[in-house]
Amino acid sequence: MGEELLFYVGGQKYHFSRDEIAKGHCEKLREWIRDHPNQKIVINRPKLSFEAILDFHLTGNLHMPVVVCPELFKEELDFWEISHKTLEKCCLTRLSSYFRDKALLKDYRKSGSCLPQKHVSTQKNVFNKSLRKLWNILNYQDNCLETKAYFCLSTCMIILSIFGVAISTLPEFRLKDQPPVAEVTAEPTTTLPPPPDYCKLLYEREKVTATLIPPQDTTANNSSKDFERKFIEKIFPEPVHKKIPSLKQTLDRGTSAFFYIEIITTVFFTIEQALLLISGPRLVSHFMNAMNIIEMLLLLASYCRFSLHFLELEYEDNGWSLLLYVQMFRVLRIVRVMRHVTAFKVLNYSISAGKKDLCIIILYIFMGIVIFSNLIFFFELSEDFHSIPDAWWWTLITMTTVGYGDMIPKTIAGKVLGCVCAVSGVIMLSLVIPIFVNTFLFLYQYAELESVNIPAPKKRCTASRTSTSGDTEITVDPE
Repeated sequence: MGEELLFYVGGQKYHFSRDEIAKGHCEKLREWIRDHPNQKIVINRPKLSFEAILDFHLTGNLHMPVVVCPELFKEELDFWEISHKTLEKCCLTRLSSYFRDKALLKDYRKSGSCLPQKHVSTQKNVFNKSLRKLWNILNYQDNCLETKAYFCLSTCMIILSIFGVAISTLPEFRLKDQPPVAEVTAEPTTTLPPPPDYCKLLYEREKVTATLIPPQDTTANNSSKDFERKFIEKIFPEPVHKKIPSLKQTLDRGTSAFFYIEIITTVFFTIEQALLLISGPRLVSHFMNAMNIIEMLLLLASYCRFSLHFLELEYEDNGWSLLLYVQMFRVLRIVRVMRHVTAFKVLNYSISAGKKDLCIIILYIFMGIVIFSNLIFFFELSEDFHSIPDAWWWTLITMTTVGYGDMIPKTIAGKVLGCVCAVSGVIMLSLVIPIFVNTFLFLYQYAELESVNIPAPKKRCTASRTSTSGDTEITVDPE
């Protein structure tokens, strides 16, 4: 046995042989022992962290204590000049996970810049204070009663604008095509000479002109127009003016409530956009916001609909039907409200932060679609699976376990392949989706910290000290 050393760390005393310490794995600790030849050594380091360093120095295995914060332990490793890669794999994964979550949390704090910016003004007059107050209310940045009331009113108007169009599309509120009414004409009492047939004369004139001018080849133009028409019919098989009633139709049908809902919501959102323009800190930032651009387009479409109504124009298969297609984007107004909800903000950032995992999901689905669609096309009859692109649809629906049932394999090989396709889709989604769930739960717990009310201490304690025969006794009494 060599010379005995005494280590005092955090009030704990350790006995070691100098020879054991001299053969350890921590280079800085060996140098420290050489520079301090005293038998008694006091080390002012955290007790639990130094115990892990001391175990590594003696055994060569470095583990991180469970009750120690990973960041504090990383500081201890840096103090003793030990690389974090020296940690065993079981503890290295925990340390890496901690710093990965820390970086994720830091990026989440920075992502707050995507929300509406706060009103900043150098002038402190009453007018600018009013504008700042109005801006905070319109963007739900205050917890005052006015903000809560405006939030409820805005939500009601958004729901009213969305469901007003949705309910108006019910068959009960649509005008059906009326059969033409035959006109009854009275028989003439006197016989008059027939008028000259101008159409026949014009037709004969055009016929003579056509014989002199050679006919033009319009096959290419007709084929391109037919292709364009068929392509549009595949996307929109039915004209939109037959699905969504016009303002005139709502009045003719007796459902004038939809007409007044359109007026009320349009006026409300117009006033809202005007107030945002007036109270906004910068005019350019208002027009750079995607939600504001969509809102202005919706308002423009609404005013065009009112103009067509008062001008008594119809939507019959013309360019004005585009105004009805714009109505489908009203559902995006709900995003304006949801983006201020904590859970929605965390979910949006979780998807944005998991772009790499999302790309992996898309890659796996693409590989499955390519492989299974080719196999099922050759296993099944052409009457069931017309082409490989049609098999893409079946593969995607099967891998996501939706199964509409419009395309069904009938052969034994096709059924076996369908089972493999469904099971592979379940395994793939069950392995990748929890990554988004873990990120969401981690960030959501952090986002809800401010809303958690931690109770303050109810009673204060006082301490009294008494000394008897060299001993000190401390008594703690609550007030």
